[in-house]
Amino acid sequence: MITMIAHLKVLAENATSYEALMTGVAEMSRRNEPGIVYYEWAKSADEPDTYLVIEVYRDGEAHASHMAASWVVEALPKAARLIEGRPHIRQYVSHGSAPVRRTVDSD
Repeated sequence: MITMIAHLKVLAENATSYEALMTGVAEMSRRNEPGIVYYEWAKSADEPDTYLVIEVYRDGEAHASHMAASWVVEALPKAARLIEGRPHIRQYVSHGSAPVRRTVDSD
């Protein structure tokens, strides 16, 4: 399995739009992508401008399929306009899984 964990900042004035966008992406992804094991976002209880997105894929093919899904392709530029700076993304792979090439650079 391949796990992506992203931390990002969302300005208060963009929070409602960001949450609606991510709720839609998460719902579409879980409903339409059998290769997704887990997909969820959350808002920090301690830092109200900090969000977390956790994506778990069965394999690299499932990740590639997700990145090509129309709702993801449409959501990425919208999300980029709603966040502050660049997301901090880390990839983790289970034993025997190969990492995927990320399409978004992170620090």
